[in-house]
Amino acid sequence: MITLQNVQFEYQAGKHLLQNINLHIKKGECVCITGPSGSGKTTLGRILNGLIPHFYEGYVTGSVTIEGQAIQTFPIWEWSKKVGSVFQDPKSQFFTSIVQDELVFELENYGIERPIIQQRLEEVIVQTNLQPIRHKNVMSLSSGQKQKVAIAATQLIEPPIFVMDEPSANLDLPATQMLQDELVALKRQGKTIVVIEHRLYYLMDIVDRIIYMENGQITKVFTPNELRNMPYHNIQQLGLRLPSLQTGKMNTWPLPKPKPKMRIKNLSVRHSKAKNFVLKNVNLTLYTHEVTALIGENGAGKTTLARTLIGLTKEKSGKIFVDGHPLNRKQRMHHIWFVMQDTVYQLFTDSVWNEVMLNQQESEEEASRLLNELDLWHLKDHHPATLSGGEKQRLVLAIGLMQKASIFILDEPTSGLDGMNLQRVINIIHQLSRRCCHVLVITHDHELVAGACQRILQLENGSITKDIATNELSFQDIVHLMAKVEHKKGSVPVTLMH
Repeated sequence: MITLQNVQFEYQAGKHLLQNINLHIKKGECVCITGPSGSGKTTLGRILNGLIPHFYEGYVTGSVTIEGQAIQTFPIWEWSKKVGSVFQDPKSQFFTSIVQDELVFELENYGIERPIIQQRLEEVIVQTNLQPIRHKNVMSLSSGQKQKVAIAATQLIEPPIFVMDEPSANLDLPATQMLQDELVALKRQGKTIVVIEHRLYYLMDIVDRIIYMENGQITKVFTPNELRNMPYHNIQQLGLRLPSLQTGKMNTWPLPKPKPKMRIKNLSVRHSKAKNFVLKNVNLTLYTHEVTALIGENGAGKTTLARTLIGLTKEKSGKIFVDGHPLNRKQRMHHIWFVMQDTVYQLFTDSVWNEVMLNQQESEEEASRLLNELDLWHLKDHHPATLSGGEKQRLVLAIGLMQKASIFILDEPTSGLDGMNLQRVINIIHQLSRRCCHVLVITHDHELVAGACQRILQLENGSITKDIATNELSFQDIVHLMAKVEHKKGSVPVTLMH
């Protein structure tokens, strides 16, 4: 079906990002491509879906064929009929403003007859449970909802081949279960599926092979059983996420003394012109030195709560206290620092050094110390746009520390990260909490919650419905809680747990 022989690729006279790639994917096969961040997985995906060489310029050698035809013989629009793509950043593939319009956009451009489009639309909306948001603006959706729309839009095209880059990165566990079901259905239909992924647990009963990449090369190939039976320390050495939800590492950080840092009383938020409240009478207390996970399904209001706490969204009612003092929106901005999921929106200058020194009267010694502590000193003269996602995240944390923020809110800090960088984020969060800070982590990542957080808040329908200390829970308890599955303690219910 797809054959790559001796493929090498480099961007415009740069280093080789792919080296000697030899890969054959059979019709109807499901393959996972994994490996450390920066190993060339996304670049290989761009070759498979035709974006290289049609969209991304560079130098390609070797041959890439689909059903015996070379990629160069297809125009990009023809290739896209054969290979459906789901990108890691879903909004980068949106063209319209309304969900329903986005779903049918590509079919309309192919000139498919309206009755056929309508039939496919209704089928996919039911399959992917998009009925509640079909008439919403795509940019108003949560990251997970955007990802679901991108996947559904690709399904409507009905291509024989699917290439998905980190499709679960922004999904909660129930949505990941739904993605798993969709992949099973596609495989039963005989589709050829390539999933580029760090999170492996939901793929283990679907994939035929796991292809491991490092330094631009395919270095290992595993069967699902080989990966399941691999010792934990070997998985860590490969920089992989856990292939199962049954076991995982729990943090052993001691619970801090309950010294209140922030109190939220009767907080309610309603977006302009909306009838329903996004947040309803939220009451909670956050403590100094504590790391708290804020969990909930896609669209539950987690990011809205964060934006309200830092003053970007105006509350309809309620009060917010920091260190015992009621603070308005402007005052809160001096105490609370928000690390967005897409940190590019928080970087403005032409170098790492200028970012940390922006609007600062602090000594250069403090900035130097922070950059060294966060492993950014060697990048101090680099433009922020050239940094990796993890490096940008650490830079935004450094800026917050220079601002003397005492409460940090991190929005999906491990989205798309491999196992090694997940542990790095956990270590940084621990450092922040020891600095007299409270760290609030918005996440769908059960490994992050188990490894970093001392407390879990669950947000459901705009209200806090659970407040639990993690030292009362096992790893499986955390998974079940995040999957919103009723279970007896210690049982293993859902398909994802297999």
